[in-house]
Amino acid sequence: MITTFVCPMPGRIRSYTVRKDGFYTIVVNENLCEEARLKAFKHEMDHINNGDFDKSCSADLIEIRAHGGTT
Repeated sequence: MITTFVCPMPGRIRSYTVRKDGFYTIVVNENLCEEARLKAFKHEMDHINNGDFDKSCSADLIEIRAHGGTT
């Protein structure tokens, strides 16, 4: 199950996801334009669909890989 919230956040935070007991909560920054909110939501869904929450590496490494970087 995935729940999504759109909430005010600092500009440097576009979105984030929390997993607890197999449930996901995606939070998207309401201060983004609609296109950026949708892109941020898709980015979080990609993390869920890629199984990133089951990986043992750091969030920084996951983000580098998600944005096309290599390690």
